[in-house]
Amino acid sequence: MGKSIVCILLCFFLSLFAGPLCGSVQTANTESGEYPVFVSWDEEDGNFAFLRFSHDSGTYEEDHLTVLLSTSPEFTIAYTTDGTMPSPENDSGLSSLEVTVEGGNSGYLIAHRDLMLCPEFNQTGFFDSPLLPSGTVLTAALLDKDGRMSEPISKVYYPGVSFSKRYPNCLVLSVVTDPANLLDYETGILVTGSVYDEWKQTDEGRETILAQSWWVAETNSTQRGRAWEKPVLLQLYDGESSPAVELAAGIRVRGGVSRRMGQKSFNLYFRSAYGPDLLEYELFPETSSYTSVSLRSGGNETEGMKYKDAFLQSLVSDRDFTVLNSRPSVLFLNGEYWGPYCLQEKLSGRMLQDRYGVDKDQVVVIKDTEVEVGEDADLLLYEDLMSYSAKDLSDPDTYLQFCGVMDVHSMADYFAVRIYIGDKDWQPDRNDVLWRTRDRSFHDGRWQYILYDTEFSAGLFGSESTAETTDHFLRAIKEFPLFAAAVKNEDFFRLFLSAIREIGSECYAPERVGEQQKQFQKSWDLLMPDFYLRYGDTSWAVSSSSDNMLRFFEKRFELLIPKIERWGESRFP
Repeated sequence: MGKSIVCILLCFFLSLFAGPLCGSVQTANTESGEYPVFVSWDEEDGNFAFLRFSHDSGTYEEDHLTVLLSTSPEFTIAYTTDGTMPSPENDSGLSSLEVTVEGGNSGYLIAHRDLMLCPEFNQTGFFDSPLLPSGTVLTAALLDKDGRMSEPISKVYYPGVSFSKRYPNCLVLSVVTDPANLLDYETGILVTGSVYDEWKQTDEGRETILAQSWWVAETNSTQRGRAWEKPVLLQLYDGESSPAVELAAGIRVRGGVSRRMGQKSFNLYFRSAYGPDLLEYELFPETSSYTSVSLRSGGNETEGMKYKDAFLQSLVSDRDFTVLNSRPSVLFLNGEYWGPYCLQEKLSGRMLQDRYGVDKDQVVVIKDTEVEVGEDADLLLYEDLMSYSAKDLSDPDTYLQFCGVMDVHSMADYFAVRIYIGDKDWQPDRNDVLWRTRDRSFHDGRWQYILYDTEFSAGLFGSESTAETTDHFLRAIKEFPLFAAAVKNEDFFRLFLSAIREIGSECYAPERVGEQQKQFQKSWDLLMPDFYLRYGDTSWAVSSSSDNMLRFFEKRFELLIPKIERWGESRFP
């Protein structure tokens, strides 16, 4: 076979770490298209062989593609074209064969879409259409004369598809995994599954179904943690016909309400257990390595203005808090179109290290009153900060001590934005994020804020809770004890008042909001027709959300700012 034993052993150990991921060993001789695979796990009687694909993963102009698979004569090839893992039953009996793949396939996942919906809630969420682009996952493995099977290798072909034409200037992610990781009754992360069937037998489940409150149902897809993370092969397309990046990773469902919807959000994790522990590619300006990233379907705006969170954050990106970078992207899951997403940075020590030059091992992030990044003991640092809620911050000396713990400029800007946009989905234990360095190397260890998950705001759903008339300033005083204590200090109140005036009159000025939204919408208009084909036409929701948001910002300043000013005048004459 003439290959380096070092290369072969490397591939072997990679396969051991990757486990039964479809195509866990993806290192090839690029000139020959050969992939080393290990047949048999018997250390005393194992055989190495090479499996050759005549075509690599990618998009192809022709509608039909004939892929030649070949190996040594002493092995035969088992293969599938629906994303499932080959078994001895899929043995072709041949060591060389041609497989024809073509576009327009409906797909294994969509064929099982009923498993992803709660029937008691009359949900509809997936539609099939020959107009949607699709790919074929060709997964092959070798069998030796004793029927022992190698680890499988997967290629994803998109015949008759041009991502650059269909989704111009948009990153496309192709994610491949064993369908059982997504659909298995007990462990699949996309299905309602056993969790739902057990839950609906409880009193809570029966009451929820009777009330048709689908957004609180418990399903497999609402489960969290590492136990619900599945191995995948990730390919990134960035304007070319071949993947710019290909690596093994882990995937989990993420989010709140959107976990129960058809198009779910995901987190992707890069760990040594799968392959490289970093994704090395410039997804966002000035950062080129990531331990994890998020794919947001839009959260509460999944069926509406999917980019709303990214849009609202972009308008205040120059304020004294951290915003998460994002960009439009499209996801294909096992070759099946899964919709447009906001690809977004995920909170991590690595992200803050790249952004601010701090030591990631010294980063502490508190999300929803719990340690998100750091050590359990770091919660004491957060509790020390929160202890100021019970102190008299109107006292100059106490306030000075508080300023040594909290970056009050960051706090003023952060609360000004949350209050101004009327964010309903924000409480100390919900979507509230702070960070600092443990070693005090950044801003002398003072706490800073991170803006996170903002779309439940600015007139969403035409609800009173997000209306321009609602006094979210008094709500923040009621629900955030630390803010309530801080605004009793005149210096902080003046700082906050100045911040919210600027944010309202400049950052979220109606004309600026309208002009910037046109630019966002221009990009997303290209992505939505396919979304409507897959998930149903919700263009009415996009228009309604947009109209509500623009109307909110047209009136918000004159309705809110005078209330805050009068509150201050009554306390600081």
